[in-house]
Amino acid sequence: MPVITITGLVGSGTAEIGAEVAQSLHIDYVDRMILAEAAKKIGTTVAAVAERTERLPRLGDRVAGFVRNVLERSAMAGGGADPYFGGGLDALLVREYRDLPDEGGLADNSLSDDNLVAVLRAVITEIAASGSVVIAGRGANVILADRPGVLHVGLISEAEKRLERIMEREKLDRTAAEAFMADNDKARTAYFKRFFGVKPNDPSHYHMMVNTHWLEVHETAELIVLAASKLAGP
Repeated sequence: MPVITITGLVGSGTAEIGAEVAQSLHIDYVDRMILAEAAKKIGTTVAAVAERTERLPRLGDRVAGFVRNVLERSAMAGGGADPYFGGGLDALLVREYRDLPDEGGLADNSLSDDNLVAVLRAVITEIAASGSVVIAGRGANVILADRPGVLHVGLISEAEKRLERIMEREKLDRTAAEAFMADNDKARTAYFKRFFGVKPNDPSHYHMMVNTHWLEVHETAELIVLAASKLAGP
């Protein structure tokens, strides 16, 4: 099976659909929360897990290893910055789009956007190279655009349906959900423009775009699994 990237508007079902696709294909699923878990494991934890147990490392352990290796090879480890998610790298890897600092607002001014994106690209590329995996968000579709055997899926949905999902998932009233959605949409657009110079909903960056207003999670996941099998070939 190929690597699959799934990128979508908040409330379009990215997390739920990505997880179901991964479960259907029996492959790993990496999203912001997995990256956050990896961040916590960087350092002695990864080594300790390998030393104390005989089991295969969990996904969070493996991703932590990828991230650590990338950081150790990168300029992020120099300049006095904390090489392990210090100086703003956590912004690109684990924060929500709306929680990213404004341009120029990173904790260490010596860390340029170019340096941050270089590390992000290396982390995503190593995750993709590890084998079949579903990667949600973080601009993975742009980072892996030229990599063969990768299926890129974009998710959209009408505002009303997205609001319903956000209200249910985040336990917000309508007014708060509208603000939540607006903030995320604005921040997501700014993220893709700032770090990749593209518009996130441009269909040219995807093999397929699915409107989840009309399709439920299971139906969308089935479409993606079918597309992935076609891309993988006989």
